[in-house]
Amino acid sequence: MTIFGILLAVLCYAIQYLMNRRAFNRRNAAGVEEFKSYEAAAGTRFLEGAGRKLGSLLIIVGLILAAFGFFAHHK
Repeated sequence: MTIFGILLAVLCYAIQYLMNRRAFNRRNAAGVEEFKSYEAAAGTRFLEGAGRKLGSLLIIVGLILAAFGFFAHHK
């Protein structure tokens, strides 16, 4: 369970990193995000926001699983 928790946390951190990098790469010289249309902006922001929240939750779950596995093994 410890390895699964660590892998889950690392994987979700990588997903969050990639989403933040995509948002950074969409910014122009003035720091404003550019989209092709309103629908693209709304859809992208919704999916990235949901992904970030899910990633944060899964990082916490992974760390908890890793802690439970560690403490159960060293009891």
